[in-house]
Amino acid sequence: MRITSVLFDNDGLLVDSERVTFEIWQEIFIRHGYELSLETYCEVTGMSEKSTADHIRRRFPGIDPYADVFAEWDAIYEELAPAGGVPLKKGALELLDYCDSHGLKKAVASSNSLYWIETLLGVHGVFERMDAVSHSKLVEHGKPAPDLFLKAAELLGSDPSECLVLEDSANGIRAAHAAGMIPVCIPDLRQPSADVKELCAAVLPDLAAVADWLERNAD
Repeated sequence: MRITSVLFDNDGLLVDSERVTFEIWQEIFIRHGYELSLETYCEVTGMSEKSTADHIRRRFPGIDPYADVFAEWDAIYEELAPAGGVPLKKGALELLDYCDSHGLKKAVASSNSLYWIETLLGVHGVFERMDAVSHSKLVEHGKPAPDLFLKAAELLGSDPSECLVLEDSANGIRAAHAAGMIPVCIPDLRQPSADVKELCAAVLPDLAAVADWLERNAD
């Protein structure tokens, strides 16, 4: 298959933010009288802020997602992220080096805001290595809609069919598939379901395994 570009999700893929966020959210929900399971948290990974808020309202009617969850999370995260408290995932830097040495264009396509993408990646020297960033303010619909990935391809000047998408979440894989791209799942907090696996070109253990997969599968 022909691959000219690599599109990276951010949270849970490039940075270990989903684990950190889940732990923070658990503490917040406990303070408001609820228990948050990993399964429930994973239902919103990859979603836009609005979709996440709607999901919280349906599942936890006593919680205001903006005042009780997002605002409290922001306050804690504002201290952690700039200090490097959200680490890069294994193999991230090595994969970026591989992309550079093989002439592959690179973009982040994340449902998060540009501020958080730049904050989380900038502290590790990764943000400035990207050729483009597709974020929540640039599109109307977040994942699982394909908008973020199609915007990333547009910014790179790449054909969507030649874009490899690296994702950890089911919503992200569905978005990449809907965009007509090549989805590869790198599971984070849980393994993909059977129906999500069917949409993937591969399921790999970590970012360190991507270069070898490209060597074997890309033209």
